[in-house]
Amino acid sequence: MSQKNFKRLQQLGVTMLGAYMITGCPSKTANSVMLPDSSTLSQRSVVQEAVAQAPIDEATVAQSLEQSAATPAAVPFEVCANVDRWQRPSEAEQAKQMGGDARYAEALSGDPLKSAVNQFWDHQVISFTTYGLSARLEPINLSGVWTVADDLWDCYGEEAAIAINAGDRAETWLLNHRITGLAWQEDHYVMTVEPADTGMQVVQFDRVDELASLPLEVITESGEPVEAVSGDWQ
Repeated sequence: MSQKNFKRLQQLGVTMLGAYMITGCPSKTANSVMLPDSSTLSQRSVVQEAVAQAPIDEATVAQSLEQSAATPAAVPFEVCANVDRWQRPSEAEQAKQMGGDARYAEALSGDPLKSAVNQFWDHQVISFTTYGLSARLEPINLSGVWTVADDLWDCYGEEAAIAINAGDRAETWLLNHRITGLAWQEDHYVMTVEPADTGMQVVQFDRVDELASLPLEVITESGEPVEAVSGDWQ
C-alpha cells in the first residue's frame, strides 16, 4: 500500500471515531420500549413470584364463605290455590263429617288415624314431598280442608305430580296464614308468613335440596315460629 493511501485510511478512521463519540451508543431507552432488557424482566419475575407466594388468609376466606352461605337466597314459589273464605270447621262439624264416612267411623278411635287426626287438626302448616290422590285424602279430610277440596285439584296436574314425586318440587299448605316470602338459608328453607283470620293457601316451589325430608322453617314476619308437620304418607 502506498504512503498516500495509508494516510487517507488513517484520516477516515479518525473521522468515523469522532462521529461515533459525538452521537454516542444507540439509545437503550428507545430499545427497551420494544423489548424489555434483562433487568426489567428480572424485576417483573420477582413481583409475580411474590404475588404467587403471598400467604392466603384462611380465616378471612372461611369467614367470607360462611357469610355467603348464611346470606338467604330467594326461592321462587307459586300459590296454586288461594281460598280466602276457608275456615276450619268446628269440632262438632268435623266429628259429623268423619262419622258419616265409613272409612273413619270406627278407625278414628285408635291409631294410626287417631294420631293422624292430632297431626293434621292441630297444625296450621303441612308440608309435602310426595303426591298421590289417595294419600292427599287423609290430610284433606283430617285437617278440615274437605270443605274446600274442589279448589285444590288444579294444583295437581300431571307435570306437578311427577315433579313432587321425583323430589324436584315441594308443597306446603298454609291454614289461616299467607306466605310473604321464601328463601334458602345455609341448609334449610325459611318461609315467612303472616297470620290471617280466614283462608288457606297451597304453595309449591322447586327444591334446591336433595334431602329425603323437607328442611322447612316457618316464621311470622315478627320472627315467631310456626310449627310445620309433614303430610307425606309413611
